[in-house]
Amino acid sequence: MKKWIWIIVTILLLAGGAVVCAIRWQAWFGMPAEPQWNDETLDYTFPAFEQDATPESLDILVLGDIHSRLTRAEYDTLAARVPQADVVAQIGDWMDRGQNYYYQLLIREWTNSKLYGMPVIVTPGNHEYSKGFNKTLSPVWQHAFTHPNNGPIDVPGASHYIDLPSVRMIVIDTNPLLRMVHLTRTLTWLRQTMYSAGDRFIVVMMHHPVLSVAKGRANTLEYTAFRHALGDADLVLAGHDHSYMRRGHFVVLNTSGKPKQQRFHYTPDVTDTVPTYSVITATPAAMRFKTYRFSDGQVIDSLYVTHD
Repeated sequence: MKKWIWIIVTILLLAGGAVVCAIRWQAWFGMPAEPQWNDETLDYTFPAFEQDATPESLDILVLGDIHSRLTRAEYDTLAARVPQADVVAQIGDWMDRGQNYYYQLLIREWTNSKLYGMPVIVTPGNHEYSKGFNKTLSPVWQHAFTHPNNGPIDVPGASHYIDLPSVRMIVIDTNPLLRMVHLTRTLTWLRQTMYSAGDRFIVVMMHHPVLSVAKGRANTLEYTAFRHALGDADLVLAGHDHSYMRRGHFVVLNTSGKPKQQRFHYTPDVTDTVPTYSVITATPAAMRFKTYRFSDGQVIDSLYVTHD
């Protein structure tokens, strides 16, 4: 047999082996068996809010990048530390990939925890999007999280806003913003949505930060387009950079993403590399934001906002 035939056969065998490994990586590399789920979704609605009940204070547990790493026991720890929480807000990359396995893993750990049943407001992260030139939001994410379809982009629920007692939560899907048509639509929608919030405090959630934290993570277009508009918000929450930073009311969070090297082109008020979680406590008169170390629950930062 000619040498070139052997080369082709070898290449085909290697390619076939690579395909098998890609299909069976979970079993071959010691990953857990496929978690089971019953088609559940995580809802943002809370019956008491729907009935116009206004609690004396509203408490929002805020989580940064998770990447499918938190266990039921860790969610239970958060529930014990923030027993008064009314809502959970997550800033994107809750799943490590937009694949069914990671969604099932998230659902299994979450639905068996003491946080299950709480309203959930979620921002799409880049890990919930497909890779490649034509990036699209995973249908798994769209099925997992039910959100109102009141945003500027065609993907239902990706960008949206939710009115809670004393707070308007505005979620921006930052993944499509490199396309100018999406950027201009989103910026116009953001200004209108902030303007119509009335007396509510405005909390904006977006996965990619306007003020970047990690080396090589600057979002120049987003910084140029959004920083002035977001100056009128009361709090801007972001993730992606796997670190903690606050400058004024701009915050970057990380709950369990692998820490990355920090690099700043500005002077932050507070910065840390440890995993964190935050709590927003809002009344009609004031809003307090506190950030805690995930390891021991100690406060590392706080911000107090009032409407004068």
